[in-house]
Amino acid sequence: MDGEFCNDHLALIYESPADQFAAVVPFLRQGLERGERCVYVTDEASEAEVRAALRDGGIDVESATESGSLVVETFQDTYLRDGAFDVDGMMSFYEDVIQETTEEYEAFRLAAEMSWILEDDVSIEDSMAYESKVNELFDDEDAIAVCQYDRTEFPAEVIRDVVRVHPHLIYDNTVCHNFYYTPPEEFCGPNRPAHELDRMLGTLLDRTEAKTELRDRKRYQQRQNEIISDPDRSFEEKLDALFDLGCERFDLELGGISRVDPDEDRFVVERLSGDHDRFEPGVELPLSETFCALPVRTESVTGVTDPELEGHDDIASYREFDVRAYLGTYIEIEGGSDRTFAFIGSETRDEPFSADEREFLRSMGQWAKYELEQHERERELERTVDRLETSNERLEQFAYAASHDMQEPLRMVSSYLQLIERRADDLSGETREFLSFAIDGADRMRAMVDGLLAYSRVQSDGDPLEPVDLEDVLADVRSDLQLRLEETDADLDAEPLPRVNGDGEQLQQLFRNLIENAITYSGDEPPQVDVTAERDGDEWTISVHDEGIGIDPAEQDRIFDLFDRLHSREAYDGTGIGLALCERIVERHGGEIRVDSEPGEGSTFSVTLPAATTGGTDP
Repeated sequence: MDGEFCNDHLALIYESPADQFAAVVPFLRQGLERGERCVYVTDEASEAEVRAALRDGGIDVESATESGSLVVETFQDTYLRDGAFDVDGMMSFYEDVIQETTEEYEAFRLAAEMSWILEDDVSIEDSMAYESKVNELFDDEDAIAVCQYDRTEFPAEVIRDVVRVHPHLIYDNTVCHNFYYTPPEEFCGPNRPAHELDRMLGTLLDRTEAKTELRDRKRYQQRQNEIISDPDRSFEEKLDALFDLGCERFDLELGGISRVDPDEDRFVVERLSGDHDRFEPGVELPLSETFCALPVRTESVTGVTDPELEGHDDIASYREFDVRAYLGTYIEIEGGSDRTFAFIGSETRDEPFSADEREFLRSMGQWAKYELEQHERERELERTVDRLETSNERLEQFAYAASHDMQEPLRMVSSYLQLIERRADDLSGETREFLSFAIDGADRMRAMVDGLLAYSRVQSDGDPLEPVDLEDVLADVRSDLQLRLEETDADLDAEPLPRVNGDGEQLQQLFRNLIENAITYSGDEPPQVDVTAERDGDEWTISVHDEGIGIDPAEQDRIFDLFDRLHSREAYDGTGIGLALCERIVERHGGEIRVDSEPGEGSTFSVTLPAATTGGTDP
C-alpha cells in the first residue's frame, strides 16, 4: 500500500467474535509460517477461547507454544504490568521486546484486544497517543500489530479516533488503506484542527475528482459502444468516429491505424483521422523508427509522454515528424497484416497516461481486431468462392466439351454394331450375344454422356428463373411418363401445386427424374406416388413420396453423388446421374434437396423452391 506513513500498524474493527477471529487467526498463522514470534493479548476473550479459535484455524497451538513462537498474555501482564497504563513505558517495553525477539525470530507480531481501556481509567487521549506512538515505533522495526476494537462496546467518537490514528484498517473481513489516517504529529500536535480540515478538504477533493473520472469513463465508454454498434456506419466511418473520440479522450491531435511487420521492420500508415504535415496514408517507414515499435515489442498498450526524458529522441517519429506524445496498442491479425492503433500529439504531457486511458485504447484495439479479422475472413471466403467458380466453369466447359465430342463416336460405334448384327446372317449365337453386349454397352455409354452433358449445362444453358406453375410442370411430366405409368399400373396423386420462381424445363427434368425413380424402385407392388406441397415463408417444399423399397440411412449421402449407384445394373437399370442432376437443378434455384427413408418403408424426396414473386394465385 502507498502513503506517507504506511507502517505495519492495523486496527481491526469487529462486531462479533466470529468477525474478530476470522481476521486475527489468518494474521497470526501467517506470522508463524514466516518464522515470526506472535503475541496475543487477551481481554474480552479468555486464553482458552483464543487457543481454541487458533486450533480451529489450523494452527498447531501446542507446538507453537512449546517452541516459544506463540505467546498468549493478558492485558494486566502487558499494558498494566506496572499497575497503571503508561504510554512511554509501553514504548520502552515494546522496544525491548522487539529487540529481543528479532535476535531469534524473523519479526515481532502482536494481536491485542483493546476493550480494557474502557474500564481501567485510561483516557481516550492517552490511548490514542499510544496508538500514534506505535505508528512511529513500528514504522522502523521488524514488527506488525493489530489492535482489536469491538464496535459494539466503544462509543462512536472513540472508533472515529481509532480510525484516524491507524494507517490501515480491517473491517468486514477486508484490509484497506485508510485515507482518513492522520499522522502522529498532526493528531497529537497543536495544529490538529487545521490539519484535520486540510485532510477533510483533500478527501472531499479526491472523492470529487474520482467521481468525475468515473463519470467521464462511463460517458466515453457509452459513446464508444454507440459508435461500434451503429448499423448504419461502415467500418471506415466507425474508425473515423473512434479516432475523434480517442483524440478527445487522450487530449491528443491525431489518431490512426497502420500496418506493421516486425520481421521486415516495416511500418505503413493505413488511415488517419485528420491532416498531418508528414504523416498520410501510404507513408512507409522502418518500424524501428516509429513509436509503434514499442507496443509491437511489448504486445500491449504503450505510452510515451516525453520522448527525451524516456530515451526515445533518436527515432524519426520524434526527429522528423515532431511526435512528442504517443499512446498505441498492437493488434495481431490472424490470417492478415498486423496493425497498430495509435494516437499522437505534438506536445509533451505532464502526466503519464492513466490506467483508464490505456484500458480505453485497449478496448478500441479489441474491436478493431475483431472487425479486421472478420473482413479478412470475408475476403478469403470471396477469394475461395471466386476460385471455386472459376474451377467449376472450367470443369463445366470440360464436361460439356468431352461429352459433346464423345456423342458422335459413340453414335457411330452403336450404328455400325447394329448394322453388322442385321447383315451378318451366318453369325453364331455366341457372336450375336457378344454383339448384343457391345451394342448395350455403347447405348449405356451414350446415355451416360447425355446425362453428363445435361449435368454440365444446368448453369450455363438454363433459362432465366421466372414464375412457373408446377401444375403445368406436373402435367407435362405425367404426359411424358404416361406409358410407363400404364405399364406398371402406377397411381400418381398430387395435391394442388403452387407457382414458384424457376426454369420450367429444368423443373420438368427434376420431377420427371424423382417420379421415375419412385416407379422404378417401387418393389413388387404397383407403384403409389404422392406429390405434396407445403409453404414455409418465402419458400415452398415439394415432396415426392413412394411406398417402395426405401434406402438405408447409411447410404443416403451417396445417392446424390455423380455416377454413384446403390444397386447393380442387373437389378435396376440407370446411369447414376439422375439424382446428381436433380441436386444441381435445385441448387441453381437456391434450394435444397433431401431424402427421408427407411428400408422397406418407402422414400420421400423433398425439394425447396422459391415462391413466385409476381402474378398467379397459390393454393
